[in-house]
Amino acid sequence: MIRKTKPEFIAPYLRDASNFSGGNAEEVVIPETSDELVAFLKNETRPVTIAGAGTGLTASRIPFGGVIVSLERLNEITLEEEGRIRVGPAVTLNKLQSFLVSTNWFYPPNPTETWASLGGTLATNASGSRSYKYGVTRDYVEEVELVLVDGKKTIVKRGLKITEPLKFEDGSHISFPEVSYQSPECKNAAGYFVHPGMDWLDLFIGSDGTLGIFTKIVLRLLPCPIDFVSGILFFEDETSCWKLIPKIKAFNGQKIAPCSLEYFDHNALDKLKSRHQNIPPHSKAALFFEQDVDQLEDYDLVMENWYEFLSEEKIMLDDSWFAQGAKDIQKFHDFRHDIPIIINEENSRAGKVKLGTDMAVTDNHFISMMEFYKKTLANNGLDYVMFGHLGDNHLHINLLPDASQREYAHQVYDLIVDQILEWRGTVSAEHGVGKLKKKYFAKMVGAKGLSDLKKIKDCLDPDNRLGLGNIL
Repeated sequence: MIRKTKPEFIAPYLRDASNFSGGNAEEVVIPETSDELVAFLKNETRPVTIAGAGTGLTASRIPFGGVIVSLERLNEITLEEEGRIRVGPAVTLNKLQSFLVSTNWFYPPNPTETWASLGGTLATNASGSRSYKYGVTRDYVEEVELVLVDGKKTIVKRGLKITEPLKFEDGSHISFPEVSYQSPECKNAAGYFVHPGMDWLDLFIGSDGTLGIFTKIVLRLLPCPIDFVSGILFFEDETSCWKLIPKIKAFNGQKIAPCSLEYFDHNALDKLKSRHQNIPPHSKAALFFEQDVDQLEDYDLVMENWYEFLSEEKIMLDDSWFAQGAKDIQKFHDFRHDIPIIINEENSRAGKVKLGTDMAVTDNHFISMMEFYKKTLANNGLDYVMFGHLGDNHLHINLLPDASQREYAHQVYDLIVDQILEWRGTVSAEHGVGKLKKKYFAKMVGAKGLSDLKKIKDCLDPDNRLGLGNIL
């Protein structure tokens, strides 16, 4: 067990990608094993905050006093029987994907930040560009070793329902409380996942480090696709791009079956031109699509299906890009991932602070949502960029106010939240609530919802010591 108490050693753990300041802690504890962690927690009474890799955007890992537990030494990785892999919570997405390169297996969730730890991706139920087809992190977690803040330990397996008690190694057990709250039906990572008859496992995934600590994780893998058909389509107006999405979804996975549908508005394209000079100058929107191909003999047919569909829709095929090999596929992923990097670099140079949305709605509100975004953003005078997961009705709007506009930017953000919630959407589809979105989350779930979620928290952490300041 490593323990750090000097301020200069604690300081790196008080920062993350959210740029939230004001965190403090008395010490950092780094266990070598889950048994060391259990022994420490059994004799601990201070607040405990779990430190992941620091890539989160909602300040979940920033402590409000007490002790930081860093799981950085729990980084083992083992391929088990076919289709399952056991990892420590500190294993990064990069390390996992590198490990799988020499196998025939594929881990579908692909959040933009590849240096994220897998424990962190479970804590936020992270997703990424391929979530349209493949789903989110929750869909691939089969088992975890879980430790509560009081040191109780258990193995939670897929299939253990909340209608049964959760049993621990010391013989104790916890029953799920009676609540009426249910999570939204759209893509959602805000607060605890609650559905009647769900698995216990699903409660802990996405709980923002407030209910339990993942010390071992077993993930389900899929057979690796032989290849991907992918392209970037350019449009002369944004509306044409939006209207293509319901037509793609209407195929229901037959003939046209993308795993990614990623959007870039005109402001995103303007910024991307600094790295991708061949973007058509007259384009006002772009759509990155990707479809996995399981058998090599199907590749040409999949490509033909896309060309036929896009030709019928009068898409500018001459201006659009289509991958001709692995290098192009990587180039297209870089195109997608470059936009947040460019924004962060520009903000750093200009001393700006972005205000980013992470909201989503169900399919029936998709076009209304896009029209609302366009009207609201066009009229407010703020610099902004919009990009993200069009297939999931989940866009990231980055408001980029000057110092004099920050209060107004928050008013615009509030306006967007109110409309999304009127459509019964979510304030966070993939980044979680953490410390930064609690106000919006409270508005989303209401007083009764918060009361129900507090019942769940009280069952597992009655003294409110784990992840203090997150969600509730």
